[in-house]
Parts: sequence; C-alpha cells; structure tokens
Amino acid sequence: MEPLELWNPATFKQGFPHDYFRHKRENDPVFWCEHPHWEGFWNVARHADLLRVSRDSDCFSNQPNPFLPGDRGPAVEDGTNQEMLISLDPPDHTKMRKLVNRGFTPRRVRDLEKKIQAQVDRLIDQVSDKSSCEMAGEIAVELPLQVIADLVGVPEEDRHQIFHWTEITFGFDERYTFEEQIEAGAQMFAYADQMCEIRKKEPHDDLISVLLEADIDGESLNQVQIDVFFMLLQNAGSETTRNLITTGTLELIRNPDQMQLLKDDPSLIPNAIEELLRYTTPVMQFVRRPRYDTVVGGQEIKAGEPVVIWYPSANRDERAFQNPDTLDVTRDTSQHVAFGAGGPHFCLGASLARLEAKMMFEAIVGRFDGLELGVDDPATLSRLHSTLIDGYVELPLRWQSVKPAA
Repeated sequence: MEPLELWNPATFKQGFPHDYFRHKRENDPVFWCEHPHWEGFWNVARHADLLRVSRDSDCFSNQPNPFLPGDRGPAVEDGTNQEMLISLDPPDHTKMRKLVNRGFTPRRVRDLEKKIQAQVDRLIDQVSDKSSCEMAGEIAVELPLQVIADLVGVPEEDRHQIFHWTEITFGFDERYTFEEQIEAGAQMFAYADQMCEIRKKEPHDDLISVLLEADIDGESLNQVQIDVFFMLLQNAGSETTRNLITTGTLELIRNPDQMQLLKDDPSLIPNAIEELLRYTTPVMQFVRRPRYDTVVGGQEIKAGEPVVIWYPSANRDERAFQNPDTLDVTRDTSQHVAFGAGGPHFCLGASLARLEAKMMFEAIVGRFDGLELGVDDPATLSRLHSTLIDGYVELPLRWQSVKPAA
C-alpha cells in the first residue's frame, strides 16, 4: 500500500483513512512518515501502543508542543504555544492543571446544567417551525460556543467575534493566510488581556476570575499563560463537541437501527455518546517525543524523534474492540481514547463535553421526527481543512416535524 502524506490536510478531505490504518495495524503498526520541510515522524496505529505512549510521561514529552506541522495551527507566535497547558510536562503541567482545574470542578459543571439545557432548547426551537437547516452552523457550533462563553465570562455581544478568531487562528479554513492567523491570535490575546483587567476591578463568578485568583503553593498564572489558555479553551471547548454533534448525528441517520434503539430507550444515550466518540473520534492525533531511546510496538525510536499517536486508528483497533467498524450504541466503550488515553493529558473538559452532548442528543433523538440528511451523498459534504480535527464544515438536515421541548 502506497504511503500517505499524513502531514497534509488534503489527505483527510474524505475523512480519516481507516483502510490505510487497518493495513498498518496488521502489517506495520509503528511506521515512519517523511515530511517535506520537517524531520519526519513515527506513527502509532494500535490501541495498546497508543496507551503506552500517552501514559508514559516519564519517557514521552509534549514539549515543545504536541502539534504536527502541516496542520497550519495553532498559529501563535514562536514559543507562545509552549506556554499552553497541553504543551507542558509534569511537574509544570501538574501544577498548572491544578490551577485551571478550579474552573472545572463538578460543582461548576453542574451549575451550567440549566444554562446548557436552555441553550439546547433555544437552538432546537429556532428551527422547529422549519423543515430543514444547516446543522453545523445553526446548532452544533452554537452550543459549545455559548457554553464556553458562559463558563469563561465572555459577554454575549462578543461571542461570535471570539469564535471567528478561533476558526482563523487554528487554521481550519484554508482561505485565510498564515499572516491572518497570526493577527487573529494577537486579537484574541488582546481581548483576554482586556477581560483580565476588567475582572481585576470587578471579579465575577467565571473562569477568568478563577484563573486570576488561583494560587498553588504561592504561585499563580501569569498573563501569557492566561492568554494562551483562553485561546486553547475556545478551540478545545468547541471543536470536539461541535464535531461530535454533527458527525454523530450523521452516523445515527446512516444507522437508523441505532437511532431507533435510542428513541425506544433514551437511557442508552450516555453510552451512545461514548460509542459515537469512539466511532467518529473528532481529535485525530497529537505528537509526543521520547526523552531517551525506547521501543514502541517492537520499533526502536531514538530520543527526540516525533511520535504521532492516531486516536481514530486506536478506536478502530480489532484488538481492543469487537467489530470496530460497526456503530453499536450498546457496546462497552470504556476503552475508547477519544478524550486521550489516560495519563496527565486526559481531556480537562471531558465531563462538560459529555454533558453538552447528552442534552443535545436527547433533543435530537426525542424531538425530531423523520430526520434525514439534506443531500443524497454524504461524500459530497465538505470537511475541515485539518490533520488535527475531523469534522464537517456543514451538515444540511431535513425532517418532518419537531416536538416541543419537554
């Protein structure tokens, strides 16, 4: 099988190359990929090997950052992305995660429940008198955008501007130049600075105020750390949930027997969300680098050589899941790696993403009758320009009717 340019977003224009990775899992589970302008990188395809790399933080480092060149993002100034939580290793990562965890306590997430349900009801109500909509833009984008804004404390009038900067900065739209990405990132930093100055004078019960006041062993976050966390949160807090909602809805439409199971028994929805995360896997990969020579899956890897861990491949590994290419909302999904694979970098906002998805899929399954895709061929739908995030730019839907909110 011919090698693929895994650094090139064009490789993923038709979705994740599952056939290619299935072949690699069987024949070459840790394999090398050349890069035209970089040093090249190793790729990890199997579930067990990915778990080892993800959890062994003594050997595998996230520094200087875990991003694969070729994804065009995140486009921040040199060295700034090294300040991101996701770029740090223990003990610095442990200390900073304790600080930002103050904003993601179970109580704070529970406090958002009524707001999330209100947003879900509002978004569905807005299309209830129609027979079709474009789901990505009208529903899926809006929910995490509004929830993260509520969490952080962004005023309603500024929220779409923040989201627009996020989309440019992280390079998911190839129409924008690298210079425009840099400028959008700078504008987001300036906005975060402004928010911090306001909160210093007028503290609120929001994440910015929590981060300004957070203190562990006498240390607090500096302004750059708050700025880059603000930017990362806008992306990480929106892209995974947004693409889980769009792609998950598409897959339920394409698997009507699974949709019917959820209609007949809505208590299956939380487990269905885990299965949709496994099956669709919105975040495709991150990069690690070993601190010393090591062996992964029988392959010798030298210190410092980039190692890319591919989550969609691990989530379809036949060694970890029976019939992995089949969507089964009743299966045991406890081993999926869509939020990471354990270790220090497990997704900070996983509980919030699960809560948003639960409420949204309860509405999608419970309120729409006759839901179907608005185009004949799903292969014609445009996907994000990315090697990092897998998802659709748009998802046209149509239906027969929409029930009122419970």
